[in-house]
Amino acid sequence: MNAYSPVHRPFLALLLTALMMSTAAAQLSVTPPAEESIIGTDLVLELSLPAAVGSNVDGLEATIDVLDADGEVVPGLIEKGLRLKATGQPGQFTLTATTARAATPGDHAVKVTVTAAGQSYEADSAVALKYGKEWTAERINHKIATSGLPLFLLLVFLAGILMSATPCIYPMIPITLAVIGAQTQDKGVAKGFILALTYGIGLALVYGLIGLLSATVFSGITAFLQSPAVLVPIAVLMVAMAFAMFGAFELEAPAFLRNRLQGAGGSRTGIIGALIAGMVAGLVASPCVGPFLAALLIWIGAYGGPFLGFLSLFIFGLGLSALLVAVGTFPSLMSSMPQSGGWMETVKKGMGLLLLYMAFFFVRPPLVLPESVFFPLLGVVTIIVAAFMGAFDRLTGESHWWDRFRTGLGFVALLVGIFLLARSVLPDLLPAPTAVTQPAVASAGPVGGGTVAAAPLPAKVPWEVIHTGENVMEFIDGKLAEAKAAGQPVMFDFWATWCAYCKKLDKKVWNQAPVIEESLRFTTIKVDATKSDAEMEAVYERFGVSGLPMVVFVDGQGNHLVAKSFNGYKGPDEILSIMKTVE
Repeated sequence: MNAYSPVHRPFLALLLTALMMSTAAAQLSVTPPAEESIIGTDLVLELSLPAAVGSNVDGLEATIDVLDADGEVVPGLIEKGLRLKATGQPGQFTLTATTARAATPGDHAVKVTVTAAGQSYEADSAVALKYGKEWTAERINHKIATSGLPLFLLLVFLAGILMSATPCIYPMIPITLAVIGAQTQDKGVAKGFILALTYGIGLALVYGLIGLLSATVFSGITAFLQSPAVLVPIAVLMVAMAFAMFGAFELEAPAFLRNRLQGAGGSRTGIIGALIAGMVAGLVASPCVGPFLAALLIWIGAYGGPFLGFLSLFIFGLGLSALLVAVGTFPSLMSSMPQSGGWMETVKKGMGLLLLYMAFFFVRPPLVLPESVFFPLLGVVTIIVAAFMGAFDRLTGESHWWDRFRTGLGFVALLVGIFLLARSVLPDLLPAPTAVTQPAVASAGPVGGGTVAAAPLPAKVPWEVIHTGENVMEFIDGKLAEAKAAGQPVMFDFWATWCAYCKKLDKKVWNQAPVIEESLRFTTIKVDATKSDAEMEAVYERFGVSGLPMVVFVDGQGNHLVAKSFNGYKGPDEILSIMKTVE
């Protein structure tokens, strides 16, 4: 019987096919990065194929599959939009993929497949991933999953304690003393601690409610806390508290409210008053803890339920209030201290000055006031403060050292105030400085060696701006289709007029020459989301906009690059590095 009879031929064909696949697999080798790759950034693999494949990427297709312990494909680690690049050597290429922000750290087994001229090559490898410096929602979620909820809440509490060392907390110290200290000086440590703890619970309750709202109906609450609607009333409150420290009025609730709340012995007034004051303190402190608070709220909005949203933010608020609870407990011991004398009145007025300048902190450019208003106003106030400190007082040989010191500080404040005024006025009085030429964008000359003048860069990124209610979705779909047809990437900037970090991007990033030059190869779209409607909500959901500002990237193939898109503020160098990786 012939060895290659029809009966044996199917088995022979299968055997030859298996041998060919084994050979093809052996002809591909994959070299992963020598160091761990950061989750959410590019992962670059070096590929070595048979030299016969050549050095041209045309006609090559590549895929990366992540495998679990059983060899099954695990989706979600690699974003779409793999990029193959030739190194110049036959068969040598680099394969770049973007790891998803939802990827977990650790070693991952991967299978790389490359198809060239109808031939498939496969190879197994491993990649190591780790988190970067940024605490993303996915990282917080992973921390909870691996460490457990109790440890996570402990870390949140410790973070609150660290955040208490912020400029927004220190002005609350004199308010805490005014609300609690006067009621507890003659009533012992226990009474002081109870009132101070109630004050802290009031502050924590505000953050718990913020977490609850974020997990249910109001995912943009962090942006709202940065809006003028919140910042201006806080600044007005700071000014009022400053005048109270100066002795303009006593810091206490109105008489009708005190009488209504006062029960037998007046105990209800202290507890309820401390609770309300603590809630006000929570609102005052919110702008200074924005970055960490935003990270928590993004995670809560995406993964956490209402209960966990309330609990985690309440614990954070307790940590944030720890310093104020300690300060509120301490005045109960003041009855045993020596009489305060005039120095305490000076300290009180110094606290008033701190509150006054904190009011300016809340309305600083670009949050609320423009520079043309902010700096002249700050200069005038600083000159008034200098007069208050004694900058114009006459000193004699009998003047005390404290008088001399106070007058010296006042003179320094006077100079600062004059400088702030001059900063606003002198640019209009001095001749205009010589204009600095922006870098030019080189243009290719015509065939034959002609010369074409380079076009100057625009003053800022050339955005196409669209507003709520102007068929946003239809406009975006049209632009994405045009960009995909041209193989051009797209960059979106979602912003609002009340968004402080949106204005900071405009002032610090989108007007920088390197960023402008890089943006010229993008289709750039600026979406004004100041007023929201149903269509804008649909756009938010489509691009995963969790808050403002939000910068979204789409590559030249029309793939939404989730891992490269980001929420909040980043500096020009960091944004430029992201833009350069989008193709």
